[in-house]
Amino acid sequence: MGQSRRWRQARFTAELRQQFEAIGRCCSATLTQYCSATLARLPCPSSHRVFYRHRTRRWATALLLGLMLALGLTYSATGTPPANLPPSPALHTASIHPATVQPESLSTEQFSGFLAQPPSTFPLRSSFFVLRSSQALPPDDPQSARLLYEAGRYREAIAQLETQLIDYRQTGDRLHEGLTLANLSLAHQQLGEWAAAERHMTEAVQLLNSLPPRTQPVQRAQAQALTILGRLQFARGQADAALESWERATALFQQVGDLAAIDTQMNQAQALRSLGLYRRAIAQLAAIDQQLAATPDSLTKVQVLRTLGDAQRVAGDLDAARQALEQSRRIAAALHAQSPTPATQEAIAAVTLSLANLGRARAIAALGQAGMTPTEAVQRLKTPLSDNRARRAYEQRQQRIAATFLQQTETVLRLYTEAAQVSPSAELRLQAALNQLSLLVETAQWEQARSRYSAIQQQLDLLPPSRPTLFSQIELAQLLTTLSQASGGEPDLEAIARRLSKTVQQAREVGDLRAESFALGSLGHLYEQTGQWREAQTLTQQALNLAQQIAAADIAYRWQWQLGRLLLVQGDKTGAIAAYSQSVQSLQAIRGDLVAINRDVQFSFRESVEPVYRQLVDLLLDPQNPTPDLERLVQARDVIEGLQVAELDNFFREACLDTQFQLDRVVDLSTLPAAVLYTIVLPDRIEVILKQPQQPLRRYATPVSQETVERVSEDLLRELRDRAYPSPEGLALSQQVYDWLIRPIADQLTENQTLVFVLDGALRNVPMAALHDGRQYLIEHYSVALAPGLQLPDPRPLQQRQFRALMAGLTEARDNFPALPNVEKELAEIQKTLPSRVLLNTSFTQQNFQNSLSAAPASIVHVATHGEFSSNAADTFILAWDSRVNVKDLSSLLQVQELDSPEPIELLVLSACRTAEGDRRATLGLAGVAVRAGARSTIASLWSVDDEAGADLMIEFYHQLTRSPISKAEALRQAQLSLLRANYDAPRFWASYVLLGNWL
Repeated sequence: MGQSRRWRQARFTAELRQQFEAIGRCCSATLTQYCSATLARLPCPSSHRVFYRHRTRRWATALLLGLMLALGLTYSATGTPPANLPPSPALHTASIHPATVQPESLSTEQFSGFLAQPPSTFPLRSSFFVLRSSQALPPDDPQSARLLYEAGRYREAIAQLETQLIDYRQTGDRLHEGLTLANLSLAHQQLGEWAAAERHMTEAVQLLNSLPPRTQPVQRAQAQALTILGRLQFARGQADAALESWERATALFQQVGDLAAIDTQMNQAQALRSLGLYRRAIAQLAAIDQQLAATPDSLTKVQVLRTLGDAQRVAGDLDAARQALEQSRRIAAALHAQSPTPATQEAIAAVTLSLANLGRARAIAALGQAGMTPTEAVQRLKTPLSDNRARRAYEQRQQRIAATFLQQTETVLRLYTEAAQVSPSAELRLQAALNQLSLLVETAQWEQARSRYSAIQQQLDLLPPSRPTLFSQIELAQLLTTLSQASGGEPDLEAIARRLSKTVQQAREVGDLRAESFALGSLGHLYEQTGQWREAQTLTQQALNLAQQIAAADIAYRWQWQLGRLLLVQGDKTGAIAAYSQSVQSLQAIRGDLVAINRDVQFSFRESVEPVYRQLVDLLLDPQNPTPDLERLVQARDVIEGLQVAELDNFFREACLDTQFQLDRVVDLSTLPAAVLYTIVLPDRIEVILKQPQQPLRRYATPVSQETVERVSEDLLRELRDRAYPSPEGLALSQQVYDWLIRPIADQLTENQTLVFVLDGALRNVPMAALHDGRQYLIEHYSVALAPGLQLPDPRPLQQRQFRALMAGLTEARDNFPALPNVEKELAEIQKTLPSRVLLNTSFTQQNFQNSLSAAPASIVHVATHGEFSSNAADTFILAWDSRVNVKDLSSLLQVQELDSPEPIELLVLSACRTAEGDRRATLGLAGVAVRAGARSTIASLWSVDDEAGADLMIEFYHQLTRSPISKAEALRQAQLSLLRANYDAPRFWASYVLLGNWL
């Protein structure tokens, strides 16, 4: 909380610090020019000019470092950051794959580049304005300047406006003078002439604010000027200020009944998106869409729907995004058919680009459910199949998924081409080409990528510097760096470095500190890839300084992460841990706005966030030091909790886990003996941190590769789920996982103790109850529970009182799911033990379910219906009679009773659900349901259980729970043992059920 507050407070002083830094940047630019000129004069054979292999080049580097030291431009991980001085673009390409200095357990070859935040695919709404008047405008009045502006002839428009400005000043027409100044600012913005744009805008605002504010013409002119001011602020990276300007403009437009208010509302949505506030942006756009619903089709409606679809895509609601974008495309096509114009053609091109981005997002989401990134999918198709039959079947399925992904990307590539061909806008053609290039690089289509980048460079060189073009420059440089490494040095790394250095200077000219930080950090990453650690560290520290200066935690974490890698590879492990820790703190400070990092389709939680946490834990738990101090153990455990929380935040696209009771505290204070096992899967080992009652943390590790952990976990899950009898293969795999997690501390555990697992990675898919020690299953010795995080919401033992239960279920086939005939028996038998209200079949609707909870709050909610847990929140649901109930809607339904009852739901049971088959992270959906339901405990199944066996287990569970004082974990254990000792000895029938949350 304190960290978040500090970031917010820093925003208020950011602009003041910018002024103080301006002088330093000017001095840096001068020094840079001097250094570049000095290097250019040094003799060097042409064949070696790029790589500084001669002594003269090494001497030059030493000279520059000495000059930096003399000027006080040194740096440290915690000291004063250096001045903003980009180094010479010389790169040692011989060290692209550094082998001379290796970090202890990490390698720079593991770190892929990440793309900068690309500009939005829709332009800001800021038209050239003229005052509305009942009198006709003469041909030489502002209308002619407007025509020049709209034709893209900005220099001629400026000349016309300057002539008119003189006339208005001579005649004392201050209203037209103010609006002309605003239009001059707008024209200069289009040319990237920011000093002139700022000067004219300041004059315009001051003049219009001095006029009597009560008249409609003055209010309209002020609103128009504020619209242009917001555009200037936004282009210079001041999204907060732009949002405020557009809010004021909207209010003024609405006061005078001007429909331009819709344009400024759309601009507000753009600013909200830039700030990462996607939910607010979606709400704003949905409200505009409602306003326009009853109006005739128009280009404004096309743009609102497209912008709404874009925001929904980034927020993860891909189905809603598709509906909005397809409606936008239909309207745009109809308008173009009625009256073809460049504007309708541009609208069609823009929505085509948005549909391409959506198709790409859908393809990547489907791939992610199979546990693959695009890079891994490409590699999967190149990897020979295993000789093991069961493993081979799994790999063949993975290959089919990868092949489907590549087929989908071909469609996306065609849409990008279509958008670029159709669009009359240079900016949109550029964005389509960049997105196409990034997809080609992502899918390792190197030849096609090499054939396209030169044209993109030429397009960029024709555009004036602005925030969109600056980020396009950065994105292109990052893509070219990846392309160069994959293609043996083509394109030339020195040219890429020069382009990034130029982007740094342009960002300074524009005054966009965010873009400057991204450019400097990307240049540092380029030096990291070539093994030039010192230069990379200097640039990274500069980028971090700027990010902190503007309180941009969403980019600061990137440079802290990069700085940590660089310090580690140079042997400074203490500094690396400090930098990594700061990166994690930055991520936690913005957890509520984590979606701000998710810019378009380039973002991947697995590649951009998760590695920060895992690499920090890897450093804290040094395999060379088997007994680290308690402080590091606690920090490592807390970091893993941070990752668990971040994963759930990413799952829901918002901060969702806010608890206060540490598991350690529960274990120490509870009268029921329990032990908590925190598992951490690292690239070369499994780390386990053990918490026993009244004892300090202890740690043990098992050397095993992450790939082996994933393979064994997948094979074991398949054996447990699919076999109707205990197989030798399944038992062997169960014993292997037991050996990793339990055997090293088995002699320290006591019989009937509750083992609480905080599982990580692929281990989450394995039911711990089914682990085998060679003689018996784990459940025969211990109760088992799972914790989705390291904390619990208000854990308490079950109160021995009359439970109030609400039960709901389906017995009939619905929505392509089969019938569940034993559900009726299950609910009827439970009702004998536990007085309940029952909603069965047609009575189990969303509305009836909500009404029942509201009318009489329940301590136990039992739902016996089909459902599916997925790594995508949109695909996580339970099935009611009338519809599928999404996880977020289920959360809302279950929390209705909080309004009428101070007591939360003690237990939520989902007795017939399953995790999505083939989704390696599907248990995120299960954890998400448990967290968002608001229940103290949740019981659910990992796979679809035999209907009769599931009913018998649930009946026995409630019999145990209500018969005597017993914990929920022990009641579930006894129910599972009852099946194991009867005719259901295979884990397929009983191991599926897991208890999450409070086990007491």
